[in-house]
Amino acid sequence: MVRGNDYTGPRPHVQGSRAALRVRGGGGRITDAGGLVVVRKLWDALGLGRWIDARAGEVPGRYRPSLMVELWVVLLLYGGGAMDDLPLLERRGVRRIFGWARVPHPATFGRWLRCSAAVMSPLLDDLLWRMVRRRWEMAGGAPRSATIVMDSTVVVRYGLKRAGAERGYNPKKPGRPSHHPLPAYVLETGDCLGVRWRPGNAHTARGAEAWLAGLVARLRGAGVRRIAVRLDKGFFSKSIARRMEALGVSYLLKVPRHAWLGGFRGAWETAAADEAEGRELRTASGELWGTRLLSVERRRRVGPDEGELDLAAWETTMSADVPANIGSIGPVEAWRAYNAGAVVEQRIGELGQLSAGRTAVDDLGGNALLWGLAALAYQLLHVLRANCLGGGWRAVQPRGIRLRLLRAPARITSHARRTSLRFARGEPALGLLRRVLRTIEGGLPPPVPA
Repeated sequence: MVRGNDYTGPRPHVQGSRAALRVRGGGGRITDAGGLVVVRKLWDALGLGRWIDARAGEVPGRYRPSLMVELWVVLLLYGGGAMDDLPLLERRGVRRIFGWARVPHPATFGRWLRCSAAVMSPLLDDLLWRMVRRRWEMAGGAPRSATIVMDSTVVVRYGLKRAGAERGYNPKKPGRPSHHPLPAYVLETGDCLGVRWRPGNAHTARGAEAWLAGLVARLRGAGVRRIAVRLDKGFFSKSIARRMEALGVSYLLKVPRHAWLGGFRGAWETAAADEAEGRELRTASGELWGTRLLSVERRRRVGPDEGELDLAAWETTMSADVPANIGSIGPVEAWRAYNAGAVVEQRIGELGQLSAGRTAVDDLGGNALLWGLAALAYQLLHVLRANCLGGGWRAVQPRGIRLRLLRAPARITSHARRTSLRFARGEPALGLLRRVLRTIEGGLPPPVPA
């Protein structure tokens, strides 16, 4: 406790005020999470809590399922990511901002993960899609065209006590056990379509075919007319190509550098050349599995050493082969369109900024549920930045939004049974918070019915 007569002492050597600085206690409670009030407002405006409780009645436990989902999503947005971080929601004043009676103990939350995964995982997947639809409604309707981009990510685990921690493909720490989840996004809008959690020994394409069929059906049901799929070389297989043909979608599928592929390429043609630098860009158009195989290659001239004959040797600096069934697209355009989908790595990085995968439990379903909660936190933040903040905030990553908005300091005070959140005068985030709250209050469509 701070005594009323504590002070730091005068500073006569400092240019400016020489007065002592007194340290006093005051009414109310200081919180470093004042900006989370917009998350509370958005959560209620979307009707997420009511929707969850209306469908999760089978989940046992003392706490309502909507509370467990909400507090973990808030923890990720606040900056935590482990169950041991849950007490921060109590100590930092977050509980009072959201009106929770109490914050469950970390052990209680861990038990809830294990016993509720079978019900909550598919439920959160449906809720995530509803949030995508709601965001599109807020923006004026579903996009006419959408490109599904998905890529796996490796989360290193130390030890084998986390369920699903298996040794598999691990470029970060070869030989270490890991988890191998598979997120999917809409390229044009940045919306998260979900995450499929998998053990570390799962192949990159495991489960992708069936999931793609479900995602395509959802997008078509939402009114998207043109659907494309962009996949990297880890998904390359004849089965994947056949499935996308059967789904009637356009696709760009990168091919690994297999030796047998040379027999399917067409003749090389020079697309661009720089004689001064001794470089050229070549393209080829062939056929693989009944679809066009578009190839691009950059190479440079290798000059002879002193005393050697000039044999016009060339060195390949870049090569790529992309099967594509998109109309009359050329090799260079196909390669550029494929590269545009590399933004999926940034989206996965944003999940990492929300501490996705930081913690894991000794239960397969519990680990899958943790990733589903992380995807929900990402989409809620995406609704906030794309529809409520808008402008340049659309490109701000979670770490920036947390620093500049969500972690704004404030004082929580109570008077006449009314709780208030007071910000200091001149707080940079205050005007922005007010604008966002007005946008949420007046700019959202009706909540999702329970």
